[in-house]
Amino acid sequence: MTAETIAFAPAKPAPASSLYAAAFAALKIRMPLRHDTSCCGTIVDADGNMVCVVDMHGERPDAEVADIAELLLLAINVHAGFLPEARHAG
Repeated sequence: MTAETIAFAPAKPAPASSLYAAAFAALKIRMPLRHDTSCCGTIVDADGNMVCVVDMHGERPDAEVADIAELLLLAINVHAGFLPEARHAG
């Protein structure tokens, strides 16, 4: 399944999040994605397999790279139907 595949509506309507998650599943990427904080900027799937790296050449400060990775994760995971977990102060 490619990006073009999910661009067309199926015969029976399905939530966009289901189609998006199915596209990742077809690529053997298990959702939700997460930031591997042991290697700043590395985004991995639920099984710990690398999906992509933010700033692979180390041109940005780690704090910026972490923020970019977290923003990408938020966008991707929410679009796939995974809401962020609440973080409690304390």
